[in-house]
Amino acid sequence: MTTKTKTLNVRITESQYDELEELVQRGDYTSKGEFIRDLLREKFDAFSVYIHEKAEKDREKHISLEEYGKTRGLE
Repeated sequence: MTTKTKTLNVRITESQYDELEELVQRGDYTSKGEFIRDLLREKFDAFSVYIHEKAEKDREKHISLEEYGKTRGLE
């Protein structure tokens, strides 16, 4: 299965661009696009960890539907 891609244009400061160019020239990344994709993967991974932790905390705050029904006399 082929992955569909989209093109994204972003504006960055001149100093950010220079730093990005340096990372590529040093060989830390093969391209500017690889660096951006790596940043996005890190951000998405961090966000999914955050969402999972939030869901775990929120679960502790809630009671089951059955328990709620009993508090309302809906047995």
